Amino acid sequence: MNLTTRQRLIDAASTLFAERGYGGASVRDICDLARVNPGAVSYHFGGKRQLYRTALRQAAQRLAHVEAPPSPEIPAGAPDLKAVVRRVFRSLGEDPIATRLLLRDLTEGGTLAVEALEPTLRGALDGLRAATGHTDAPRASAEVRVLFLELAAPVFLLAAAWPAIARTLELSDPEREQLLDDLTRRVLSRSAYEASSTL
Repeated sequence: MNLTTRQRLIDAASTLFAERGYGGASVRDICDLARVNPGAVSYHFGGKRQLYRTALRQAAQRLAHVEAPPSPEIPAGAPDLKAVVRRVFRSLGEDPIATRLLLRDLTEGGTLAVEALEPTLRGALDGLRAATGHTDAPRASAEVRVLFLELAAPVFLLAAAWPAIARTLELSDPEREQLLDDLTRRVLSRSAYEASSTL
């Protein structure tokens, strides 16, 4: 597939920003990796900062669109809590550059990853509400928020450590899939889910 100059710049910037951070990735290095003229960053984005913002937004969008495999026991179109959680966990291994880029910005105290992740996390929260059948009733909303926090914390911790975990465990693709399924089951068996399902 032939990528546009703009997309080549975003891909190269994502890789270098994820590896080196905003300050460690020069415009020259990004353009060299993308095989474009250094003036292309100013032409397409107006500067390095806007390219960084665009790379973060695209990373968040890519993670939001990783699909969970269909489950034979769930009717098509039915909200499935396991599928919602599984999709989030699955995204960690599907796009490590996007995950590292967002986490790097968060750990360096940046606000752009927060801005980029908000629509994705809001979509995950809405999916969680739909999958648990909760309305916006105050008690139901509180239970879903607790469940969301119980899910989000291990996801971000796992994302930060995923390269080391995958290498240490020497996981094949099928083993990784099984591990993520097991993790999903364990997360959903926690007390917040049991409490929320009784509402």
